[in-house]
Amino acid sequence: MQSMNPRKEKTKFQSIAIYTHNKPAKEKEEIKFLNELLEFFKKHKVKKVSGDVRTVSMLKNKIPLIDDDEKFDLKIGIGGDGTILKMMRTLQKKDREGLLLGINFGTLGFLSELSPTNALEAMEQIFKGEFHVDTRMLVKAFVWRKNERGEKEKVYRAYALNDIVFGHGGLARLTNYHVKVNRRVLSTYRSDGLIFATPTGSTAYSLSVGGPIISPEIHSILITPVAPHTLSHRPIIIPPRKVINLTFEGRFDAISMTIDGQIHFTLKPTDEVSIQTATRRAKFIRLKESHYFKTLRNKMSWGEKR
Repeated sequence: MQSMNPRKEKTKFQSIAIYTHNKPAKEKEEIKFLNELLEFFKKHKVKKVSGDVRTVSMLKNKIPLIDDDEKFDLKIGIGGDGTILKMMRTLQKKDREGLLLGINFGTLGFLSELSPTNALEAMEQIFKGEFHVDTRMLVKAFVWRKNERGEKEKVYRAYALNDIVFGHGGLARLTNYHVKVNRRVLSTYRSDGLIFATPTGSTAYSLSVGGPIISPEIHSILITPVAPHTLSHRPIIIPPRKVINLTFEGRFDAISMTIDGQIHFTLKPTDEVSIQTATRRAKFIRLKESHYFKTLRNKMSWGEKR
């Protein structure tokens, strides 16, 4: 289940990693903000601050480059949701206690908690331990491929906060997606693509093709077909702790697997994919408890008079 646990004790962040988006139009504003952030960390005696390539470049090498194998107490994404998804790809098993914070310099900012105007004031509150932890589930996928001896081998592993999407890139081409849940046949989806989304990702690509919105408190995997050939094929919600197996049938040489809209892996027609809830979690800092529905109203303009 999603947890919103309040922190009351003073929090010591000894190591912080910063990730920024690549938007030249906002570079001047971002550089100013980053320098203010560094001054704040210096004031609070943070031992180590590292940045991704973009951050280090904007700060003219004032801080070292992030070592993704290193554990950090706090990871900050400055940008939009894409920046946070990029940051998510660096999560390691050792990051179980590490926290994530989004500062929205982008547009929609579904996953971000702060804006540049209130970030430094809010950071004072966060460093005092006055925040809640919003735990979000991830999904993981394994790709299995037969070797020369006909044995299945694991050739790829991926984790996603939003979704894992199968299709043919820019081509609209019908494919048969054979889906099993715990080795029991669910269905064969004949469609242009198939989306496996988390509750967090239910407001992303899946929503745009008719999928439902799922509260993050409900741990589950949402299967949504893209342009299904059969109208009775509707989205379906699979409970956690189930293993989903996917195989393919169609006239193609390769099929694309896309992780959170950013990472692409090319599958062979004979590959098999297993998808399930991951044991690792994403832990986001929230200043206030239970504000998910407010986020939906604000970001989607629900209830606004036009």
